[in-house]
Parts: sequence; C-alpha cells; structure tokens
Amino acid sequence: MKKKFLFFFYFALSLFLIIGGNEARQTKADFLSKTIFSPFVNSVNYIQSLFEVKQKNRLLSEQLAIQTKKIVNLENTIQEINNSKIEYDVENYSYVLADVVGFSGIYFERNLIVNKGILNDVLRNSPVVSNKGVVGKVITSSMNYSIILPLNNPAFKLSVMSKRNKLQGILESDIYGDSYMNLIKLGSDIAVGDTIITSNVSTIFPKGYPVGVITRLKESPDQVYMSAKLRPFVDPASLDQVIILQFTKDLKYENELKIN
Repeated sequence: MKKKFLFFFYFALSLFLIIGGNEARQTKADFLSKTIFSPFVNSVNYIQSLFEVKQKNRLLSEQLAIQTKKIVNLENTIQEINNSKIEYDVENYSYVLADVVGFSGIYFERNLIVNKGILNDVLRNSPVVSNKGVVGKVITSSMNYSIILPLNNPAFKLSVMSKRNKLQGILESDIYGDSYMNLIKLGSDIAVGDTIITSNVSTIFPKGYPVGVITRLKESPDQVYMSAKLRPFVDPASLDQVIILQFTKDLKYENELKIN
C-alpha cells in the first residue's frame, strides 16, 4: 500500500512539474525546493559546503607546511651566519663550519662528532673554535666526518697565556671537566678576572683566541707553581656547530734547532 502511494505521489509530482512552459516549470521547481524538498536541498548544500571547507583546509595545510619549511630553513641560515661571526679580534683564516651530529666517549670525556672530514680539508690536529672562543682540536678525520677532542677533556692540553701581561701556562682539565691554567710560577702577576687566550707557543692554535676567565688561584703542594681555575668561554656540550680552522703552524724552527 505504501509503495503504491509513493508511486502515485511521484507520478503526480512528475506530471505537475512537466505541465506548462519552461518558465512555469522553473517556478514550480523553485517552489518545491523551498517547501517540500527544503530539508533535502539544505542537506545537500550543507554536505557540499563541508567538502569545500575540507578542500580549503587541505590547501591551507599544504601552504602552511611550505611556509613553515621556508621559515625553518631561513632560521637555520641565520643561525649559521651567527655561529660563523667570531666575536673577538684575531687574524683571518680559512675555516669550515661543521654541524655537531653526535658524541663519543663517557660523560665529561665526550668527544664531538661533526659532519665534515677530509673531503672538506679537515685534517687531524686542526684547531676548533666557536664564535665565543676555543672548543678543542680534531683528533680523527675520515672522508665525511671528524672527531673533536674538547678543551674540557683530560686528554686535551694547550699552551695559553694571560691576555693582560702574556704570562704563559698550560691549559689542562680534570676528570670532572674543570679546566685550569697550570705551571704558573709562584708569585707571578696573575689575578682572578684575568682573561686567558691561546699562546704563540701552541703548536696547534694561532695565538690570541679566547679560552676563559680566571675564577680562583690555587698553590700547588710543591710550593713552586700555582694553578688558576678557569671558566671557559665555551661549553662544548652545548654546541650544535663549530668552526674548524684551516691553520697549520710553521714548525721549521724545530728542524733547524735539531740540525744546529
């Protein structure tokens, strides 16, 4: 019975829509869409608007991802420029900017692994700095990677001096990562607050690169020398990029002295 009713209803509705001219049929169709079929039409329009919103959201998400990638690349470029800006006065040397990609060794003795090697002219014993000061030296170099021994590693030693009066000493660190300027003759003119820089005696570093500031003086048990505890300008563990200097010191004097 219900099916027959629906059949006659739709048959009558079809006849109602067919009868008359084009303008009349259009008027009747508009009337039905605004009355009987209004819920259906509204549902169709709503679903269509949802699809359109979804499409717009997809396009906006793609554009946002592209812009985010551009911003990240720009921030990385700015960071590289800032990392390569040395904040102290030294001679200009060629250098390689390398990313720190890992660590090797135990805690307080962690060596830095960087993503530049022999293919980038990074060689063993190359001095390593940051825009703040001395970081360490290259101890191993492969084709694409290198390992850096940081200044707070007990195996690292460096000839240093006071910037104020050129007093010489040796930079060394203990197993806890604390750095000291050692072999200072007792009674020497050195004080808390003095800035320590690399010495011309160093066979690896050029002179004048900042190392740290003296925070405490301590006499050695033999009462011949004293040591000065330093606060280094650089914490190697907090670096994401380093500057590897392409510097080799002229050591011809060693051969000449041996000959003489």
